[in-house]
Amino acid sequence: MFSVAIKKPAALVPGDKIRLVAPASPFNRSRLERGRRIIERMGFVPVVDRKEFSSSGFLAGADEKRAQRIQQALLEEETRAVWCIRGGYGSARLLGNLELDRLKRNPKLLIGFSDITALLVSLSSPGGFVTMHAPVVTQLGRVTQSARDWLEKLMTSADAPGKVHLGQFRKIHPGRIRGFLTGGNLALLASLVGTPYLPSLAGAILFIEDTDEQAYRLDRMFNQLVQAGVLKNIFGVVIGSLAGCKPAGRGRHSARSVLERAVATLGVPAVSGADFGHIARNMAMPLGVLAELDANRRTLSLLEPAVS
Repeated sequence: MFSVAIKKPAALVPGDKIRLVAPASPFNRSRLERGRRIIERMGFVPVVDRKEFSSSGFLAGADEKRAQRIQQALLEEETRAVWCIRGGYGSARLLGNLELDRLKRNPKLLIGFSDITALLVSLSSPGGFVTMHAPVVTQLGRVTQSARDWLEKLMTSADAPGKVHLGQFRKIHPGRIRGFLTGGNLALLASLVGTPYLPSLAGAILFIEDTDEQAYRLDRMFNQLVQAGVLKNIFGVVIGSLAGCKPAGRGRHSARSVLERAVATLGVPAVSGADFGHIARNMAMPLGVLAELDANRRTLSLLEPAVS
């Protein structure tokens, strides 16, 4: 069984302050406000600096400024977690401006998904800490209560969570395996190939999702990972939501079927149709924790907590 030394952020308790940051694209202010109120109902205190409202085209301010803001958020002592306001585009542009080694020594709960994948995988690489693939703040008002409850459990409980309730997903390739959980948005993972920011996936149960992509693009991105050799020693795969990907449905040439066939060629335990990604039931997936995938029984279980 593969294991990796990884630190865990401290579990959150009621009254903890959570820093809200925008490391990628600008955001809708009314959706931010709705998400902020939901965080308050969870018992936490969301704090956001006026600088997060910056806008420069498709980015929430200049790269250097966004990098400074998220680095400061991850290092400051007065907050216990960092919750990304929105994805969109731009997180990977920050990696060269961040003191990643320094940040990895300071485990702090980092929450987000989609474009935030670049930050999640970089900081949860060996020597780093568990990060959380979960709804961004502006998505909170549109996700199901079950998704919010599951995320809150992962953030606050130091007990092993057990089975992840990911809906009625199906088997692509049989088998049962244990490995560390990692992944995120397929396009972002492919974009990190050839950079120093994509960690080794040897021994991983890789979870992937994407949105508004054509079938051939999904195939191309996944095969980029294959041909680059980063999936050579992978242990398993979980395909989540492909919201808006075309062709829709489950026909032979649909986006999902094309990606499933590409995954099946790896010959490792694999399932498809899990509830995470750009959908209302975006169930949180912690990167770096030990998990068990049983493709035959169509279950994914977390064998250790995400926080300490």
